[in-house]
Amino acid sequence: MADRRGILVPLVILAFIFLSPDPVRQTPNQLDHRPSFEDVIAGEQRSLSELQSSTYNERRFTDKNAALLNLTGLEPDRGYSWDPLPQVQDKARKWLGYAGVEDVDKALELEISDAPLYRNVTGFVHGSWVRSKLEGQIAAPNVNLTGYTPPGPFGPMVPRAFRRNITGEGGDVRLRFHEKPTFQDTTVNLDPADATRMDVEMTISDELTGNEYDLRLLGTYIPSIGQAMLTTTSDKFAGIFMLPHMAMSKRIFEASRGVLNESLSNTIQRQIDGELERRNPWSPTLEGATESPYSIPECEYVVYLQQLAPDLPITDSRSAVLSFLESELRFPTGAFIPRAPALRFAMTAFSPDCGFVIESKGPPDYVPQEGEHLTGLKVEVLYNSSRNHLLLFTLALGLQLFLLMRQMREASTPSTRSRISFYTIAMLSLGDGFTTMAFLLISIFINGLWVNLVSTAFLAFVSVSFFGMRFLMDIWAVQAPERIARARAEAEEERRREEAFQNAIQRLRELREARIAAAAETTTTTGRNENMGGDERTDIEQAPTTTDAPPDPATITPANATPQPPAVQPAPGSLPLPVTAQRPTDTGATPVFMPSDQEGLEPVAQPNTAITGATPVTLQVQSFGSLYTRFYLLLLGSLFVSLNAASWPASARRFYFTSLAFAYLSFWLPQLKRNVQRNCRHALNWEFIMGQSVLRLVPFAYFYGYKHNVLFAEVDYTSLALLALWVWIQILLLASQEFVGPRWFIRKDWAPPAYDYHPILREDEEGATMPIGFSQASAEAASAPTSPVLDRTSESGRRPSVTSKRRDSTAVKETKDKGKRIFDCAICMQDLEVPVIESGASSEGNVNGPAGLLARRAVFGGLDEVSAAVSYLSGDFAAFPTNPLQGDIDMDVTDDWLEEDHFTIVPGIATPSSSLTSTPLTILDLALSKLSLAIAALHRAGPSYARRSEALWIFSAGSWARHLYERKIEEASEKLPKRVSVHNDVTFAEKMIAEAIAVLRRSGDGRDARDLEEAFELYQRS
Repeated sequence: MADRRGILVPLVILAFIFLSPDPVRQTPNQLDHRPSFEDVIAGEQRSLSELQSSTYNERRFTDKNAALLNLTGLEPDRGYSWDPLPQVQDKARKWLGYAGVEDVDKALELEISDAPLYRNVTGFVHGSWVRSKLEGQIAAPNVNLTGYTPPGPFGPMVPRAFRRNITGEGGDVRLRFHEKPTFQDTTVNLDPADATRMDVEMTISDELTGNEYDLRLLGTYIPSIGQAMLTTTSDKFAGIFMLPHMAMSKRIFEASRGVLNESLSNTIQRQIDGELERRNPWSPTLEGATESPYSIPECEYVVYLQQLAPDLPITDSRSAVLSFLESELRFPTGAFIPRAPALRFAMTAFSPDCGFVIESKGPPDYVPQEGEHLTGLKVEVLYNSSRNHLLLFTLALGLQLFLLMRQMREASTPSTRSRISFYTIAMLSLGDGFTTMAFLLISIFINGLWVNLVSTAFLAFVSVSFFGMRFLMDIWAVQAPERIARARAEAEEERRREEAFQNAIQRLRELREARIAAAAETTTTTGRNENMGGDERTDIEQAPTTTDAPPDPATITPANATPQPPAVQPAPGSLPLPVTAQRPTDTGATPVFMPSDQEGLEPVAQPNTAITGATPVTLQVQSFGSLYTRFYLLLLGSLFVSLNAASWPASARRFYFTSLAFAYLSFWLPQLKRNVQRNCRHALNWEFIMGQSVLRLVPFAYFYGYKHNVLFAEVDYTSLALLALWVWIQILLLASQEFVGPRWFIRKDWAPPAYDYHPILREDEEGATMPIGFSQASAEAASAPTSPVLDRTSESGRRPSVTSKRRDSTAVKETKDKGKRIFDCAICMQDLEVPVIESGASSEGNVNGPAGLLARRAVFGGLDEVSAAVSYLSGDFAAFPTNPLQGDIDMDVTDDWLEEDHFTIVPGIATPSSSLTSTPLTILDLALSKLSLAIAALHRAGPSYARRSEALWIFSAGSWARHLYERKIEEASEKLPKRVSVHNDVTFAEKMIAEAIAVLRRSGDGRDARDLEEAFELYQRS
């Protein structure tokens, strides 16, 4: 029967999902101290009736003789501070005058309707807030925290301070407006007395504590004067029901009460009908948050907002132009319109229970450089700009994909793929995958940009799934042998450590067993001697120690058997066994418990802990499937952590996202490490490196450097400059690895030995650089006898046998020159003469020909490509009276220079004497300067001589890199005398070569001279 226990966990999870109670429904009465849902509806109806039957009194909150409203939060024992309300209203009146309204009193009575303001303000604004100076002029509230402490399931909870309390002197604030029309038909051109409902999502941060709070504000908006009144509503504060009484005029009170009567009545009716199951439909928590009976009380907010005049030219038709712009934005007809001005709001807010008063930062109290109140874009303008930004980002993704495809086409061979770092491409693909997941998640919440976001996410998905992962699979497959070799080395190292540990354990056991055996033998011998008589002891002492009798075969211990301790016999007169038996030896074996009848017991072999041979090595190599899983788990994990980080304090959030950006933009670091490991200069195309670097910085430039970004992120040019600088440093390191050397910035012992592409072949066993089977094939070919019949067969034109063909091939490959062999090239199918160091011969002086010359130049010359280039560019020719590249050098002058002891001759190099203060020129550099003049003359003589001059490159390759060699030839060609004929150029070149050989001969080391002579012979034979 199949094992179906694995299905239990999914069933439990599904049962928990489908059978768990709805969190928005009423909590059981045993744990909920709050009123029932019916009582809540009855309380809302009572508050609505109080609002409908009340009249306007501008001093209702401050006059103690005024009639109190029967609303939650206005009880005398609450201790709320309503003293700042009149001063906050006066501040709001000043904002109305600053908005461009000439007669504020008439505006408050809604008698004017031509103010140049937006009628519909759905959009986003953000800015800075500061603590108002009014706060120092009012009394602090006297709130009893114990009265707001909810009883917990195990007793009264500890009183805590209110949440959303502002204690700092400043911070940031963001508002998102959701203006909702009334239930009747509403048009753009409203009556001045009309009001609309407004729903605002507010995010306010405190720079002192670093906390950030999200809350929901509800209220009314008067489009004719651009004024909004907003408040929070909770179980301890019926803000939405008392909001019209906070109006600054009777007309505004009536307009607001008319809108709220209809809105509140409709909401309560939906609760009665069961369409709305929330206990507080006007809760300050954002949509989706659950209501808990044990939540901590929060500060209440009363906010006044005043729309400021948009930035338009001051004309009489400003209102008409703004109305046309707003109509075209909301109901586009295709007309050409200028850029819509930004929304501008001034804010004044206070908390009656927490006692703080804050206001937006901007003119006239602050200069515009410090703040411009709350500014932002209308939702239509924001969506249009977001579509343009998404189009730009889509173009960047397309260019990234194009560069990736070109790089994949260039890296189509295993050798090029082996040089590319797997983790560099993985980090680039991880960024595309993060873009896909983030855009798909954002598209759920922004309906207006759903098509744009999904299309951009699809392009990023194609980039990471079809191309990025494919490229990673190709690189993974090519680099598999390296991982296997590395895993084998690690396993071998682990095996060696295990062997060393087992050997140490075995030695300790042997020592312990030896000590135990010696102690037991000493104890037995002492006991036997004490129980013997005098005569018996004398007989034992006189007994012979050796005997000529043959040993008993039964007592012979095999070589591979575990030695057993000798059986101990009780001495005469001593105690019987088992009292005098030898103590058992601890061998480390597992104890065996025998049954009482001794039956059915099988012999148990003692474990042999000695290491008798190499244990099999177990390789642990990861498959690409496991890496694929890790890739997507890392992608999802980083996405979830980033979503959670969005609610962190501002400093922690900024640190996290900046660190994540630095980690993501470090995608060239693995390639730098790969270049060092492989000792390769050029792995990726420069168009791919530069293009990807610039395109990957585009999103960061948008969020860090563009003020009107969709996330309202604060502009931070310092972080953007650091990110760009970090990427630029990586690019410079890649360039230095290509032009200077892959390992120039690390020590030689920090990296594994580089692979030698031009090894010197040896025949001895230690070198092991000869082709496989070469020695055996040479021996068989040398020992095969010749036959006249086979020779005649070959001459007659018949097809020879395999044996004769092998013999003929071997005969052709035998050369007269000592230290040379001829091999068949597997690529060009031609015979190549290769220098080989014979078995037992020295490495010096036994390798001839072009390859041997190049090998000797690299081994004995003492100059590699980098050091030769650096020494040449540093001015090592300054010691000579004439620069070799500025004209011909007379050999007599050179001889006199050498004879005057300006140089101390050492093997292979000339060093200056102590009397010279300038940098010396070596003899080899002088010869190279003459050789460069010769090669330049041959290049000028014609293409045929230029091709023949490549034989001289073999000599120069030991000191100059190819690009430096070509540059020196170009510089020397500018110093040549005027051209007369081809014959003169060739004669001049041969003269320069002869002078270079003479200079090398005079240096005392003939190896360089022989190398140049061989190169010259190759030139003459070509």
